[in-house]
Amino acid sequence: MKNNFSIYLGAALLLVGCAHAPEGAVAADSFSQLSKPAERLQAQQAIMDFSRTFANPSPASKVWFEQLRVTLTTTEDPEVKAALSQAILLDPEGPTKSPIGKAEVRYFPSPAGTTLATKLAETERQLDLKVPSKEWVLTAAELIELTKSEDFATAQRANRLLRRISPVSAAPILWQRLAQLTQRSQVQEVEDEILRLPVGVVNKGAPSAPAGPAPAQKAAWLRIVAVRKTIKVNTDAVLPLLAGPANELTEAAWDAAPYLFKAADRPKLEEAAKGRSERLAPRIKAALGQLK
Repeated sequence: MKNNFSIYLGAALLLVGCAHAPEGAVAADSFSQLSKPAERLQAQQAIMDFSRTFANPSPASKVWFEQLRVTLTTTEDPEVKAALSQAILLDPEGPTKSPIGKAEVRYFPSPAGTTLATKLAETERQLDLKVPSKEWVLTAAELIELTKSEDFATAQRANRLLRRISPVSAAPILWQRLAQLTQRSQVQEVEDEILRLPVGVVNKGAPSAPAGPAPAQKAAWLRIVAVRKTIKVNTDAVLPLLAGPANELTEAAWDAAPYLFKAADRPKLEEAAKGRSERLAPRIKAALGQLK
């Protein structure tokens, strides 16, 4: 056992002694291989790995990194220069931080937009960069005009930017927009923007009853008022929506019922629940169980 320990200790000391020998075979072979295209990549990796072994300044590290600097000044190959420059950054006696990023950041202003799409994009970029309002490409007044556009994409993007700039101005416009749309995908986008409004202003222009003929509009209104207590709701207008066939609208109505009705309204809800589809049964049971 004692002999084995001596063998292991001797092997460890031998490895440590060889690890920091820049004049050794590893270093000499690596530098000689830098000029050979077939072996260059392997040599660069060996130099980088060996450079990492110098955690603290020492005479060996000084000799090694001095040799790297000499080789860097004599070589003309750009690939080798780049590899040696990276290895020299590992010098424990060198600067503790990489010189990368020291140069002053230069700002190149983007060209002025000429179309509505580019102006809207530039305004959104300015908001993201927190550019002062006096430098915005589009003002709040101009965005309000763009919300009236017949092109849904343009109007919706203007609505989104207006919500970020002036939520008080955006709230009634978004509610009006919700009552005008019929396509479910478009209604969903407007619903998302309304839910992003601050809670204190989401009730500006909000109807007390679902507006619009499309079930998607009414369902969106129900989902919003269920989670925004600042909106006044006419519960008498909600009761007929609970008695409809099983679809997105009736599901949204029963999901919102616990937030809009009280325990005293249980008889009304139980009456509306009669004859409903089995598909609505779990929602009806949950709604009646959550009444307070």
